[in-house]
Amino acid sequence: MRVCLVSHRLGGFDGVSVAAAAWVRGFRALGWTVTRAAGFFADHEPDDVVVRGLWADRPGAAPPPVDHATISRLCRTHDLLVLDNAGSLWSAPLASRALEHHALAAGVPTVVRHHDPAWQGVVLRPVEGDVVPLHHPRHLHVVINRYTESEFAARWPELLDAKALVVRHPEVDVDGLATGDRDACRTALGVDPDEVLLAHPARVDAANKNIPGAVSFARALAAVLPGRVRYWLTDPQPGEPGPVADALAQAPGLIRGWVPRPADLYAAADVVLLPSTWEGWGLPVVEAAAAGKPVVAGPYPVLAEIRALGVTVWDPEDVGGVAALLSDPDAHRAVLAANRAAVVASLSQADLPAALADLAERARELTGTVQ
Repeated sequence: MRVCLVSHRLGGFDGVSVAAAAWVRGFRALGWTVTRAAGFFADHEPDDVVVRGLWADRPGAAPPPVDHATISRLCRTHDLLVLDNAGSLWSAPLASRALEHHALAAGVPTVVRHHDPAWQGVVLRPVEGDVVPLHHPRHLHVVINRYTESEFAARWPELLDAKALVVRHPEVDVDGLATGDRDACRTALGVDPDEVLLAHPARVDAANKNIPGAVSFARALAAVLPGRVRYWLTDPQPGEPGPVADALAQAPGLIRGWVPRPADLYAAADVVLLPSTWEGWGLPVVEAAAAGKPVVAGPYPVLAEIRALGVTVWDPEDVGGVAALLSDPDAHRAVLAANRAAVVASLSQADLPAALADLAERARELTGTVQ
């Protein structure tokens, strides 16, 4: 089986890149060949294909003209096409429409995974015409949460009629996330063994990440915990003057910068912060739970689905509850063991290859069912 996975950008630390990489590994675990195609790659594999039109050449600019020839070739030379957010985002609607057109013309079974519909989030991005998210009922549409499923069903009931809409929560590498080197990572960051490290995986240019809220929590926790509390923002970029920069100037024991292995990030942290106003899923919440670390997150709506799976997540207002947990080793062990067990039961990548094989078969069945 030859699979082509297409996204706007691949190989980075963003949630879509991480989730896409998990699917690539899952397909390859089945013995299938995977070609990665994207407008931009943050890493490199020998057979990667750059697709012009999916990614702007410079920030803030429109994408270049769509490379129809490359898209057509990819559709004709693969047995399964996976559009991973490439049929969802507002930023390259012409490329999304071209991917759908050529996929239908070639008759290739197609899975469209939707992470970020244009109408969701902090900044709404209306797209002229009924283009993205893609929603043709001959393609299998995989959404990453029940919240988005209900919105898709309301907008395009034909997807329900064709049985072309399914939910698949993003999976995590439970075993891999437990392999981080706490001491080495904290030493590299300059964090002392007795300091409480709060890790916030976020970009300064993403308003939904609520960096000022994360700093407020860090300051409040520092006021009630003995010893030193330090706030670690993984984005090293300076950012523009404004509320984020003002907040960071008040952050206790500020640390900036990413580390190459997510497992090391979680191993080094004592608490993981994600006080976002919006997330499509919030992968750091589940990753932290898998790694056995307390998570402070919300109030974004989809967080309720993670909690419903049995993961305990603390509200940013519950400073006292987090402080009490950090001061009670027995409660700490019990809660975090339960969190990890919940992730193993529902969100482990160990189950992913079989699930991907099922999705591929369902996409194949849809290919010829709707004219």
